[in-house]
Amino acid sequence: MPTCKSIILAAIAILFFSLNAFAESERIKEHTVIKGDTLWDLSERELKDPYLWPKIWEENKWIRNPHWIYPGQVIRIPVYLIQKERPREEAKPMPVPGFQEPLEDDLHQEAVTKKRPLIDKSLLTASGYISDIIPGVGKISKDPFGKTLFGNDDLVYVDMDYPVKAGDKFYVINVSDRLRHPITRERIGYVITISGILEIVEVRNGNTMAKIVQCFREIAKGDGLDSYYDIETPMTTGRFRSPNINGMIIAASDQATMLSMLDVIFLDKGCQDGIEAGDVFKTLAVTDRAIPNGIIQVISCRDFTSTAIVKKSSAAITIGNIFAPLDK
Repeated sequence: MPTCKSIILAAIAILFFSLNAFAESERIKEHTVIKGDTLWDLSERELKDPYLWPKIWEENKWIRNPHWIYPGQVIRIPVYLIQKERPREEAKPMPVPGFQEPLEDDLHQEAVTKKRPLIDKSLLTASGYISDIIPGVGKISKDPFGKTLFGNDDLVYVDMDYPVKAGDKFYVINVSDRLRHPITRERIGYVITISGILEIVEVRNGNTMAKIVQCFREIAKGDGLDSYYDIETPMTTGRFRSPNINGMIIAASDQATMLSMLDVIFLDKGCQDGIEAGDVFKTLAVTDRAIPNGIIQVISCRDFTSTAIVKKSSAAITIGNIFAPLDK
């Protein structure tokens, strides 16, 4: 027959697990996907900030492609990321001699001008760019265990074009076929996408071994390597330009042909044409008339090309569609 002590311990255990379950439910909200849902929209609605959508993806590691979620799927949303509202009444600090309290308009302006990253650094790194030449300092040659596809923490052998040492880092890259402009057919360059980052761990007896320390997409035997450099994330106040610049979508990341929300695309205009990271444009499909089909935002630019992400799409966006200012 159970003793009083065992009954009390059991009650405490039940209470403990109930409190834990309650705390977890307060931190995580489950949402059943309905038609039209995207991680961007869910982040904006549930977390009050659409830029936090990668955090929802991190909480649901089974989602292979964040561009696609389907009705009926149950997604965990980390609602603990919602910024708590400030108390209505706060103790005012003691006045400092010679210091003038800022006016309400000044405080508003300060809030408006406070900067934050335009895009998650990993997403920016993986998005890629267009290059006139094919960069490269080596390639992945083989795997110690005979595998041909690799991910985080896998060990691989690499062939390098010059001597390296333990601790050196390199980007793993993929290179597209040579691009031609959809209209002019002029040769443009190559889409370079970054699949991950590897670090040299050992150089011995003519063999160079590396470890994949960060994986953005599938990495394979034969993938090229490029020198590692820091990719600076553009900052924004949340106010974006839409300059009077027109151009065309000339390529897409991962060789996609039908583009939608969060897909990465490449434009035939760049910094030298007046484009800046953060600029927003509408896209149009042109047949017998121009039909608006989406909104894109530039996330990085080179001299004459730029990389953008699809923010909204009302219909499929394709290579050859044009982009234009929002107010045109």
